[in-house]
Amino acid sequence: MNRLQAASLTSLAGLAGNLRCQVADLHDDTLGSQPTSAMGLRNVTGRMSGLADTLSRAAGGYSGARTTDMVYLAVDEDLREYKWTPRPDRGLDGTLPPIPITELSDRRGYARGWHRGPQWITLWFTSPYSFAYADCSDHGRLTEADAVRAVITSRHPLSADELARWAASQQGSHAVPFDAAYLRATQHVFFRWGGALDSHRCDEHGHPAPDGHGHRSVWACPSDPDFRLCVWGIGDEPAHVTYWAGPVVDMAHLVQITGHCG
Repeated sequence: MNRLQAASLTSLAGLAGNLRCQVADLHDDTLGSQPTSAMGLRNVTGRMSGLADTLSRAAGGYSGARTTDMVYLAVDEDLREYKWTPRPDRGLDGTLPPIPITELSDRRGYARGWHRGPQWITLWFTSPYSFAYADCSDHGRLTEADAVRAVITSRHPLSADELARWAASQQGSHAVPFDAAYLRATQHVFFRWGGALDSHRCDEHGHPAPDGHGHRSVWACPSDPDFRLCVWGIGDEPAHVTYWAGPVVDMAHLVQITGHCG
């Protein structure tokens, strides 16, 4: 814990230092003999706003570190090496960790997300290299640092050994099922976003299968074609709904997402 807390303080000090430099630059430019243009001021204040937002999110997330958190010292280096692209922090607003609803009042961490093609991963950081929760497009909730490392450092799809390691990490985890079947979820998205980009049969894991018993559909947000949402399910069983930031936990969450990006 001492090492995690020291790393958190160092990280926060760096963010605060960067913000101080931006404030000093703005002060000097404002009082200089040649006033900064409106565009220049907009750029400086935009950077200040971004730094202040990151500092606030990190400070809030790092305050909840526990000895039970997953520790992954090389997480930033591996994300860069394996070509994961960061998503804007503000795009994760409202994203819930993959935990039972009864535990949401105690949720912790600073949510950060990355994507690599159709894959995504979301981590809730409690220090620069520890996190309370982890979620990914391929396997949902991850509960061990080794499983997170396997997802980040693998080439899609995961090898058999990596999948086995991930499966072992899932023992004892609890997933809250979506509160509607495939038909109800897809009808809602259809009325908000129109027809799906792609629809096909799938197996019990959501993978394409011509003779599968399930159905899978993918939509693009009308106002942001890069924003994709996937729905799959089998009959009247609870559907599985995901987007780049993680799983959609229930119909209320789905209504929020489709209304925000519509």
